[in-house]
Order: sequence, then structure tokens, then C-alpha cells
Amino acid sequence: MKMKYTIPLSLGLLALPFLLAGQSISTSPYSIYGIGLLQDRSTSFTRSIGGTGIAVRDEHNLNPINPASYGAISSPISHLYEAGFYVDANRFENTSLSESTTTGGMSNLNYWFKMKPWWASSLGIAPFSTVSYSISANRQLGISTADYHFTGSGNVNQLFWGNSFSPIKNLSIGFHASFIFGTITKKETMELTNQSSVLTLENKIATRKFDRDIGLQYKINIAEKKSLIIGAVANTGMSLTGKSKSTLLNEAYDTLTTSATRSKEYTLPGYVGAGLSFQTPRSTIAADLRFENWQDANYADNTITFRDSWKVSAGYAYHGNRQASNYWGLIGLRAGFHAQPYPIAIRGEKFPSWGLSSGISVPLFDGRSSLNLTYLFEQFGTTQSGLALQTSQKVMVDLVIRDIWGARRKFD
Repeated sequence: MKMKYTIPLSLGLLALPFLLAGQSISTSPYSIYGIGLLQDRSTSFTRSIGGTGIAVRDEHNLNPINPASYGAISSPISHLYEAGFYVDANRFENTSLSESTTTGGMSNLNYWFKMKPWWASSLGIAPFSTVSYSISANRQLGISTADYHFTGSGNVNQLFWGNSFSPIKNLSIGFHASFIFGTITKKETMELTNQSSVLTLENKIATRKFDRDIGLQYKINIAEKKSLIIGAVANTGMSLTGKSKSTLLNEAYDTLTTSATRSKEYTLPGYVGAGLSFQTPRSTIAADLRFENWQDANYADNTITFRDSWKVSAGYAYHGNRQASNYWGLIGLRAGFHAQPYPIAIRGEKFPSWGLSSGISVPLFDGRSSLNLTYLFEQFGTTQSGLALQTSQKVMVDLVIRDIWGARRKFD
């Protein structure tokens, strides 16, 4: 039977479906745009201090925010391994309803090692962006009522290699080389209730791309075992080419049409950032300021507009007494915050994105390794113009294992 209608595709309706009445959502409706919600590289240490790290140099913890920091980890540590996991509880609200969901998974996997006394290196894998939403809505089309259902899933990940060099005393420079890869699947289903007809459009986007960013740090000794550190980072942005293929199915999942594979461009913004930290053997206080050039971004979607964004973050870490003779003296405590305007304006609505964090580092085994617990509270979105306010509470657990030259493990 020949269909007398076609499904309204992509992205005119997809851009704002969660504005409609009667919707249900999961994880984040804002991940419907482009390649999803972008995420920064992080470890338990940087997450717990508000995502701050441009000027942070820590002798025992990884800081992937600035690749120049890798050289701060020094002898007797020879290798460092870190694996992180999370559970994320999200709540969504608008003027008519609210809904909660819970997700979880792996947050990062890192390995650090020393190549030379002046050269440190780190390998890792982490999420680059995440797409996860399920949105239902209905709309009147002439004499028929159409039920729409939009779902999206998938991740774009980054496999990165970081390097830090110390050409002269107190100066460190570094870079990350990253391989961005992943597949995102988006589906749109339309059902005309009085005709028992169902059409489904499935759109898969696969992308592969190399990226890079650079950083530097300079340490100023201002007193015995006290220092002021200045840091900077930069990234020129990149264009991702996604291979997109769409398939139109009927209610029996028979293929009606399949589009030819075509390229789709997503231009992501560059950024520059600067940071300052004051460090002593037992504590670190730091702050970052980063400018993201979102005016140059492009998601091939004319229903949204971009605005340049400034991100500010600050944090404090108490490292504990690493020469303590008792267990409790080795425990570390951390806290921080971050805030920035959300870079996408939807239906003219502009709203902030902000978060608070706290963490505790508990030593394991013989005091070399640690179990790090982090709590993050984040909020963005708005209930204006039918949009959703999203509140996220995330608990993260990271295991950090540190190998020391010449030391034999008690659990070998």
C-alpha cells in the first residue's frame, strides 16, 4: 500500500520535541543536539575540585586538564593506574511534570609512566560526548493525531596520549594527541492513531577524528615548600565528519527506503584558558578561567543559536599528612565548584550551567594506593518556554594504584 504521508524528519521537529506537552525524558533531553553533551577529560582528583586543573601540579594524582602537569608526578612513583566508575541520578522538571532516571558506567581509565627524568607520559580513554534520551509527544495533524517518539543512544569516546616535558627548571610544557571515535543512533517514530500506521526513521552517525591540545605551567617558589603556579591551555577546535545513513521502516520493521551514506559536519569550538594555584605540601587552592569560542560552532541545525561562553571554576584540596604515623592522617579532602552560561540558546532562552563537588581520598594497602570517592551536584536548563530543568547527582568511585621503584607489594 502506498503511503499518503511522510514522516516529518529530523531535525525541524527533533530540535525542540521536549517542548511539547505529555513528554517523557531520560538522561538528558539536551543531548539531542549535535553529537550530544560534551565532556572534559577528568580524573577523581580534578572532578572533586570543580574540574579545576590548569595550574594544578600534584605529585600523587593525574591531572589531564593540562598535559604539562604530568611531569609533577615524580620518583619514587614509577607507574600510576586509575579506573573510575559512576552512578548518576537525574531529575527533570518543567511546568507540568517531573521525572527521574538513574544511569551508570565507567568514567575514565588512565595509565601514567615516566619516559625520562624530563619526560612523563600518560595514556587514557574517556567519554568525549554522550547521547541518551527518550522523548514522547503528540501533535494534531489535520484530522489525525500523531504520536511521536524520539530516542537517542551512543557515545563518542576519546583515546588520548599525553606528554609533559621540562626543558628548563620550573617550566613544563605538554600536549595531548587524541583519537575521537564512536557511533550515535537516533530514531524518530510517528504513529497515526486513527490509521494504525507507524513509520520509523533510524539515523546512525559514525565518526573518526584526531584532535590535539597544548598546555604549559610555570612554578614560582615563594617560600620553603610553598609555590605559586601559573598555567595555560589551548585548543583550536575541530570539525567532526559523521557518516550518516538513514533507514525508513514500517510497523513490521520492513525497510521502505534507505538513504545513501553521506557526510555530516559538526564544528566544535576551540578554547583558551588560564589558571593560578597556591600549593603547599598539605594543600592546594586553585582557580581556572576558560573561554570557549562557541560562535564558530555548527551543528547543521538552524533551530538553535550558539553564544561564546566563559567557564570559571575553583577548588581546594587537603592532601593529608603524607608522613603521618596513623591511618587517619593520610586521608585527603577536596571541594570545588564550576559555573558557565550554557553555550546553546534554545528558543531564545539562555540559562546557566553550574555545579558543586566534594571528595575524599582513602589510602589502601600500604598507603601508596587510594580509593577516591567523589560527589557531584550539577544543574542546567530552565522551565521557561517549555524547556526542562535538569538536576544531576553523581557518585563516583575511582581506584588509584601507584607503583614505586624498588618496593615489593605486600599482596604480591
